[in-house]
Amino acid sequence: MRIAGFEFAEGARFQAGASKNAKEVGEHLEMLRQRFKGELTPEDILDDAKHDNSPLHSFFEWDDSAAAHQYRLKQARGLIRSVVAVYVSDDRPAVRQRAYVHVAEAGIPHYRETSHAMSMTKTRDMVLQQAWRELQAWRRRYADLSEFSDLIDVIDATKKKFN
Repeated sequence: MRIAGFEFAEGARFQAGASKNAKEVGEHLEMLRQRFKGELTPEDILDDAKHDNSPLHSFFEWDDSAAAHQYRLKQARGLIRSVVAVYVSDDRPAVRQRAYVHVAEAGIPHYRETSHAMSMTKTRDMVLQQAWRELQAWRRRYADLSEFSDLIDVIDATKKKFN
């Protein structure tokens, strides 16, 4: 099998000013992969991207203080996503669930306590739609693996609820 072309994945997000030329980026990554005997590492990509003339250069923040701040924001998002709340009640066993969910409101994306977000129609719909998009992306990524065919069938059957 051979690669016929390149495009960016649906929902891919890049920093402002990043190149939108997926063909150029994909071809460059493929050239690097071949140069490194079939393997790509983030370190190899970063070493190449440091050069102003690399088509990968625009995808990275080169101002060290801005990059450090963005990295810390990424760590903060990871921290928020990693917290699990343990909910208890007298008549049921304890339930573990993510404490916070991301609410992608236009202009003001934020995290909310999960049960609060799910109790309001607007935020519930936003959270469920995002979860559905992520599940569809997972489905596309792994649809060709026969070991997951039963799961793919369940996802496809669930589709009716989200269209």
